[in-house]
Amino acid sequence: MPPATSNMPPAAEPPRSLGRTRDWWRRASAIVPGGTHTISKRVGQFAPEDRFPAFLVRGRGALVWDPDGNEYIDYIAALAPIVLGYAHPEVNAAIRAQLDDGILLSLPGTAEVELGETLCRILPCAQRVRLFKTGAEATAAAVRAARLVTGRTKVLSCGYHGWHDWWAVTKSSAGIPAALAACTDEFPFGDLAAFERQFAAQRGELAAVILTPAVYGRNPPPGFLETIRRHTAEARVPLIFDEIITGFRWALAGAQGRYGVVPDLACFGKSLANGMPLAALVGRAEWMDPIKDNWISSTYAGELLSIRAALATLEILQRDHVFARLEATAAALQAGLAGIARRLGVPITQGDALPALVFLPIIEGVPLPDLQTALLSDAAQHGVLLRRDPAGISMCLMGAHTDDHVAQTLTVIERAISAVAAGTARRS
Repeated sequence: MPPATSNMPPAAEPPRSLGRTRDWWRRASAIVPGGTHTISKRVGQFAPEDRFPAFLVRGRGALVWDPDGNEYIDYIAALAPIVLGYAHPEVNAAIRAQLDDGILLSLPGTAEVELGETLCRILPCAQRVRLFKTGAEATAAAVRAARLVTGRTKVLSCGYHGWHDWWAVTKSSAGIPAALAACTDEFPFGDLAAFERQFAAQRGELAAVILTPAVYGRNPPPGFLETIRRHTAEARVPLIFDEIITGFRWALAGAQGRYGVVPDLACFGKSLANGMPLAALVGRAEWMDPIKDNWISSTYAGELLSIRAALATLEILQRDHVFARLEATAAALQAGLAGIARRLGVPITQGDALPALVFLPIIEGVPLPDLQTALLSDAAQHGVLLRRDPAGISMCLMGAHTDDHVAQTLTVIERAISAVAAGTARRS
């Protein structure tokens, strides 16, 4: 992400009080490298700490509050795990009920089996299941499984797959054995020609192809997933979908359900348990069964609060038509953004109407990092939390977003775009 600096003027009115919030940021920076345990939550990834809250203390529904008591409509969704809304009462009740029976037991809990059977019913590729705590663990396990069965090493990758060495070396070799760089190659999302070129050149070496089947605000191009599936099936190279974000958000069965392309292995997390730490590797028996004696194991994989939260979340997603509500919210935001563009005479590019929307106003003379910082700062000062995206501004939707939230959000976004455009006009 670019640094959160800007040449844009501040909002005309005094900023929200963030004194206590900034104190927490100073305290954290003194003891935590980088000030936070999750890089993508570092305030500098959004905007300066005097314009954007560095910490939050509470969330309920689609709203969050900072240490100063400021309330925000949230479109970050904790980096996408919160699909229903914060502190959903049924999910909380499931957690509390399990708490009385134990968090972690000396042998597997029966809830592990219940969740595994549920995932196998829901997900097209799932014949076997392994649980983990994080998405990075699940993708690392998927690659290990593919290498174990194929006896090959090389991985062809598209998208982000976590911080573990096998993939992180594609971004930086700092702290990672340089030899690992030869084990993973990448191709851009949506670039079928690049995939076919690299796949043809490396076909005999490949242990797997792993990709994010969709990205924030963008569907895969027609034929993209289908062609990759055809090539990998013909070559008997396992296809892995990284559905950490798309799973239980794009549709109940994730991207494989939405687009009808079924991988051999798939990784899920984030929305699986509405914020509780849980991830899963699922897949066909032929690729999963051989890992039973491989050292893929975690003490906390069977932690029962998260598993009960996942079972409750999956039931609610199916019962309460959450995906239709997410789609309706996305459509309302898209229509509202189009209206803002017409009223202000400022072009606004938009991605597809997915449960994760991306938009970008085009304001001549304002570089993208400055524009992002100005919009995120102004929106936060008026009670809406947005996030940067390589293509502009992202909004991750939750089932708890209401029509009133959407209307208020559009008012704030229109004000922010107008302020940036007016400031640019004054300087020109």
